[in-house]
Amino acid sequence: MAVAPDAEEFCRVPRPPAGLAETAYLRNGYRAILRILVAERQLETETCDCPLSDFTWDMALAELPRFQTTDNPRLPFKVLDLYAMADALEAEHAEGCS
Repeated sequence: MAVAPDAEEFCRVPRPPAGLAETAYLRNGYRAILRILVAERQLETETCDCPLSDFTWDMALAELPRFQTTDNPRLPFKVLDLYAMADALEAEHAEGCS
């Protein structure tokens, strides 16, 4: 499952496919995880390029244990916390690229 960036915004992680997870809550969490992974790569490599095409939804699923906060399969993480983490990393990256 390759990920293609939305055309409107540079390096914006698109909405995940419906088949990725049973609920929107889980899909939104996986989207936030992918945002985190992309921003971490950008900060690690100190580049202003968008590495989104190097990532897949399967990679976000594989990173679940790193972000998992409970054993409940329907609520394995706190999506708002993931959003906050992704926003902070993206802001840090944007600051370095401006």
